[in-house]
Amino acid sequence: MEFDVIVVHYGEVTLKRSKRGLFEKILARNLEKSSGMKVKRLQGRLIIELTPKADLTSLLDKIGKVFGVVWYAPAIKVKTVEDLQERIVKILRGLKVNKIGIETRRSDKSFPMTSLEISKIVGAHLSAALGVKIDLKKPEKKVFIEVTEDGIYASFERLRGPGGLPIGSSGKVLCLFSGGIRSWLACWYIMKRGCSVDLLHIYNASSPERFLEAAAHPINKLLEYSMKFRLYLIPFNIVLKILEEVPENMREIVFKVYLHKIGEKIAERRRYPGLVSGYTIGLDQVRFNELYLLLSLRKLPIYTPLIALDESEIINRARSLRLPETPGEEYLDPAEYLRKNFGTAEVDRDRVKDYLKKLKLDDAVERSMSDLQVLELKFGEKLKPKT
Repeated sequence: MEFDVIVVHYGEVTLKRSKRGLFEKILARNLEKSSGMKVKRLQGRLIIELTPKADLTSLLDKIGKVFGVVWYAPAIKVKTVEDLQERIVKILRGLKVNKIGIETRRSDKSFPMTSLEISKIVGAHLSAALGVKIDLKKPEKKVFIEVTEDGIYASFERLRGPGGLPIGSSGKVLCLFSGGIRSWLACWYIMKRGCSVDLLHIYNASSPERFLEAAAHPINKLLEYSMKFRLYLIPFNIVLKILEEVPENMREIVFKVYLHKIGEKIAERRRYPGLVSGYTIGLDQVRFNELYLLLSLRKLPIYTPLIALDESEIINRARSLRLPETPGEEYLDPAEYLRKNFGTAEVDRDRVKDYLKKLKLDDAVERSMSDLQVLELKFGEKLKPKT
């Protein structure tokens, strides 16, 4: 098939009436960044005009990862119903189908035919030219016709996008990123609500490059959706020495308090209004108590997009997005390392608070910040240290 454009439709954006124009502009801008093509705004849809050298398969894959897009499709563009009929006949003749469905929408109310009239005229022409039957209930192929102020568009499939709101329409947050599926999905879901996301990772390795190597796939998968983000890296060794003063079964919870403090320090300096975490509530009460304790000690909001999901939902979503369950077989992020070597945290709120006072974690945070490294990551580009 030869197509002229890609038609992009959005859904939730239209519900935000007072900010609809702004959201449409942000979505159009994000599509241009992702596709590298110019985007035209029409009533209720966006149009990407194809060039002769355009790689359609690659373009469709990129558009399918832009938040705010509900469905999209390659389409033909014509000026008249007569031209529409001839183009559709030419395309369908090569597909060898017997039952055709036609769905017409008319956003340009000045057009002299109604949606129903257009469907009937096109259907009659297809029946006469191809001998096909018009079947609206169980068609083998469906034709989607859109009559706009800019012309008539026809597509033959609806590819599903991620939906949500366009990134950049809801501010920026800092994600506590382990590299595992929970923190990755937390980023994904918060981006789906229109937030730009930067990442913080405490690396449990001799160098940040070791973590970047182990987590290359999940990081690149995240960049497919965000296009770019800032990655803050801090070594684990400073707080690891302090944790030796803590009972083994409390080390994981103390580390998480430290992680929150690091996140809040960066957020204070770089003006992030909140943190994002992949926390989930398990079946046992200990995990609930742990989360309660962590949230009670925080200064900034901590958003937990996965809080209502069970284990199977998390795994199924990760698989649908083709995300590996771990960043690397040989790499353990600090929380996993502590859990594996010293067991799951037993939470006694008063005891934890007593140790936090003795340890002077704020001093450890300040020392850790002196080793902070910042990388600017862009999809398709090599890592570049921020200058």
